[in-house]
Order: sequence, then C-alpha cells, then structure tokens
Amino acid sequence: MQRSQRHRRKLRRLILIIIAILLIIMGVRHFSSTSARLKSAWNKIIFTSNNNVSIAVYSPKTHQIYTSSNAPQHKFRTASTVKVSILAGILAKQQSPLTSHQKSLATKMIEQSDNDSTSELFEDYLGGKNGLQQTFEKFGMTQSRANSSWGLTVTTPKDQVKLLNNIFYKSKVLSDDERKEIRDLMGNVEKGQAWGISASSDNFALKNGWLNYGKDEWIVNSIGYVKNSNGTDYTIAVYTDKNQSMAAGQQVIEQLARVTKPILD
Repeated sequence: MQRSQRHRRKLRRLILIIIAILLIIMGVRHFSSTSARLKSAWNKIIFTSNNNVSIAVYSPKTHQIYTSSNAPQHKFRTASTVKVSILAGILAKQQSPLTSHQKSLATKMIEQSDNDSTSELFEDYLGGKNGLQQTFEKFGMTQSRANSSWGLTVTTPKDQVKLLNNIFYKSKVLSDDERKEIRDLMGNVEKGQAWGISASSDNFALKNGWLNYGKDEWIVNSIGYVKNSNGTDYTIAVYTDKNQSMAAGQQVIEQLARVTKPILD
C-alpha cells in the first residue's frame, strides 16, 4: 500500500516536471518566433534605409523587449520625445498632483508640443539638466544623457521603452494616478502630431519629436503605446536621424509601425 502511494506521488511529480518543461519550451519557441518575425520584417526596412534607424518594442505577452538597429552604438537626440521624461520626472520628484499651472503647462507640452511650456517645466520644476539625469536614473535609463538644451538629450529606444513601461504597465516610481495623467495627455495629442507609431492603429498614445539639427540633419522620433482590436498591446519607440527631410523620417517610422502591428496582434 505504502509503495503504491509513493509510486503515485513520484508519478505525479514526474508529470508536473514534464508539463513545466513543455511550458518552458513553448514559451521559448514563442519568444524565438516573435523575435525572428519582427527582425525579419524590421530589417527589410532598417537595412535598406540611408538614415540611422533604431527600434525597440516591448510585448507584455512575452515580457520581452525586441530591438533592431542599423547603428547599434549610436545615441539619438530625443528632440521633443524627451517631454514625456520631463513630465514623468516632475511627478516622481514632487510626489504630489500637478498644480493647476503645472497641469496647464504639461497639457501644452504633451498635446501641442509647446516648447516654451517645456522650458518652464524643465527649468523651474524638474531642476534642469541635473533633474532630468536624475529622472533617467530613477527609471533605469542607463543609456540616456541629459542636456541643458533639453531637445539635444541623447537616448536609445530601449531606454525609452523602459520609461513607457512605467507609464503603461507597472511602476515602482509613479503612482497609478500619475501614470494615468501621463497616459491621458499622450492619448490626446493634437491631430497634426498623431503620426508615427500610430500608423494603422486606432487605439494609441504617443509623443513625437522632430528637429533639423546640424550633422544629424533631420531627427525624427516617435514613442508610445498601441492597443490592438483583440486586446493585445505593446510599447514602442523608434528613433531616426540623418534624414534628408522630416517626411523621410516619418515614412520610415510608419513603415516599421505597420509591420510591427500584425506580428504582435
């Protein structure tokens, strides 16, 4: 009798181990499949481009960040995408709701990409360059470097996805109300600025950046969140420079957004 019970317990343990191994194998295969499909689709665009192009996407389904770049060591200037970091940094720093004046400035900064509002928030409430660098440290954005001219801050798409995940998924830095405040503003960007990672999507939140700057030529970037009709979602950041025009950068970003969507659908 005791031998029979021991045998059944061993058998159950063996079955549980086999199930666990199968689940791990299935998970690895799904990750590998998603990674391979994304890179195949992305690289046809990225490696035929004359621009510097880099993309990062996070899927909560696989809990993985996927990346590709034709300039893997390159740091990109943020242009106006840094405005999301500035707002997140202020909320994390003061740990209290925005005042009515701050709220007005933040709305103009994110929804209209107003530079004067950004400069006031950056200097008077975040603490300028040092405050922005401290923000990057809080969110684990180790490849980002603040600049006293906020739009010339450098970053990588992967770092930006870390910030976006704090806003759209879970955060130990921002409260639920603070996260919602940023999401609501990013989800209400004025129509003329709603291009980029939103391509082929109806449900999205974003912040774009564009700047014609010296040897970098046209810098064109887009970061945000996309939710598909079936409920799947993801965060995404695309950075480009050396574009001959703003339209050229926008086109590359939207091509990448369109091929990403069905793979993560």
